[in-house]
Amino acid sequence: MQNLTHQPKSLLTVDQISERIQLGRSWIFGAIRRGEFPAPAVKLSSRCSRWDSDAVDRWIKERLNAGGAE
Repeated sequence: MQNLTHQPKSLLTVDQISERIQLGRSWIFGAIRRGEFPAPAVKLSSRCSRWDSDAVDRWIKERLNAGGAE
């Protein structure tokens, strides 16, 4: 039987995401609150979250396809 649950390539920290998109932690968390950036896929504790790398890659691709404007 095929496993239908999504398996991310990897899980990213907010600092790794910040480095990839060249925007700060406060911008990332603000964008999550506004619904403009993917929410964390895994909440390990109250202060420890991880993001699905595929979701972040899709967000980057969407921005590139839109010409960066949103």
